[in-house]
Amino acid sequence: MSDAEPKRDDDYYPFRWKVADFFEDLFVLHRTAVVGVLALLGLGFILLGFLVLGWGQDSTEIATEARTAAEGEVDDESAGAEDTTTSEATDAADPQESEEEAAETAPTSSSTTTSTTTSTTTTSTTTTSTTTTTAAPASTRAPTSDAQLTSTPAGRIAVLSPGSITLAGGLPNDESADEVVELTKALFPGYTIEDAQIVDESFADSDSVTYRLSAADLFGYNSDDLNGTYLPLVDQLAASLIENESWTVEVSGHTDDTGPSDGNQRLSERRAASAASRLQAQGVPAARVISVGRGEEQPIEPNGTEAGRLANRRVEFTLSQ
Repeated sequence: MSDAEPKRDDDYYPFRWKVADFFEDLFVLHRTAVVGVLALLGLGFILLGFLVLGWGQDSTEIATEARTAAEGEVDDESAGAEDTTTSEATDAADPQESEEEAAETAPTSSSTTTSTTTSTTTTSTTTTSTTTTTAAPASTRAPTSDAQLTSTPAGRIAVLSPGSITLAGGLPNDESADEVVELTKALFPGYTIEDAQIVDESFADSDSVTYRLSAADLFGYNSDDLNGTYLPLVDQLAASLIENESWTVEVSGHTDDTGPSDGNQRLSERRAASAASRLQAQGVPAARVISVGRGEEQPIEPNGTEAGRLANRRVEFTLSQ
């Protein structure tokens, strides 16, 4: 046997030693870079876990709120809202696929870059507006009781008295009542106008206006002579008729029910003729004056009392165009 040493292969270097030397050199010479890369990778995994678990849960809650707000809308709008919400939730739940697709198309580089994608979810709120219709306020001329309503004569009626005039008819609306006020002011300037008209939709309207001359001492019993106290009212009406040539007037006489009906009819005709003659004497053309007798057929108060009978002995002037 030879005492000489076996020949050594100088190129022999185990592979595991090479790997160990590589990692040793990597951690020794590039320690900072390796730590930075590992830190970035760790941060990337943390962000990825947050996006998959946390943000995906928030998206589910937003989708639930959106579906709740959309209740009551039409089916096709609700379906569209659910499809949109589902699509957003799917995109948020799988951000890794988007990152992989972006990595495939991005150029190769020796450095590692972590990109964060921020998604914005918009929640639409539908506001329903309600229009409330407010009823028109009641007229200030509305009746205060059923008794007042039933006792009010329908139509445009004004009661004449020395120095003042009371509007006492029932009309369907305030516009008609206002017209009576304005006309009376024009026909009787300087007189006090008391507006006691009643407005209720149960009344029928009229184009004519009746000016009633009724007083306890207007006519004596079975007499057609007008009391001189009331002649200024007739004269003022005559002056207004002369100024407004488009108006005509019907003069009607009335009585109470005392005595025979035919006698009352003739008496009412005489009373109407007496008032009509007064108008004509003041200058109103006879063609614009009509005289009629109504007898006892149209009482304005019950004839069972003396006051009622006196009120029914009257004359009325109905103006029309």
